[in-house]
Amino acid sequence: MSSDHFQPIGGSMPKAMLFDLDGTLVDTMPLHFQAYRDVLADLGISLSFTTFMAASGGAARETIPRLLAGNVCALPVEEIHRRKVARAEQLFSESPPSRLPCAMLLPALAATFPIGLVSSGSRKSVETTLASMGWSSVFQVVITGDDVQKGKPDPEGYLKGARALGAIPEECLVFEDMDDGVAAARAAGMQVFDVRKTLPAWRTELDHSVTRVA
Repeated sequence: MSSDHFQPIGGSMPKAMLFDLDGTLVDTMPLHFQAYRDVLADLGISLSFTTFMAASGGAARETIPRLLAGNVCALPVEEIHRRKVARAEQLFSESPPSRLPCAMLLPALAATFPIGLVSSGSRKSVETTLASMGWSSVFQVVITGDDVQKGKPDPEGYLKGARALGAIPEECLVFEDMDDGVAAARAAGMQVFDVRKTLPAWRTELDHSVTRVA
């Protein structure tokens, strides 16, 4: 691991690993964008990829209002999300997403450390992705957006993941790809490996131009 990506806190070495999913282990962000774009288009609302990436990071109940960006919508957030999950499942079945470089670490780390997953996605969405990758039994703990009151950048998810693994926060190493996720891990007092320098070129270029949607 390059020192550009990771520095141990207080010299301590990690004893447990926690991974984000979308954009960290699997290249699902374009797929999730297409699902949201298709659903919102049916409602007469356009969505750009830049807006989608700027709004992403937290749970769907937090992300969807940002995606709407002030547009009036007759459907509640829960129904928009239900339609998005259904569309995403269809897209997954048609073209499963590819694994990202960070995924290559899973076999070695899982053989040495307790590992968990902390995602902002719904449990149904996360389980669909894990099944498509053959990872349904890889993680000892899976925390989703359905399991927390506050999504990233709040540290709740990562703290729950650490407790479930029986680890203290300072001994956890988190793998993340979003500012909100990095902030959540740091707020939890954990060590963070920022994978963005290992991501596809489209993502690296986008990260230089995206700003958070209010």
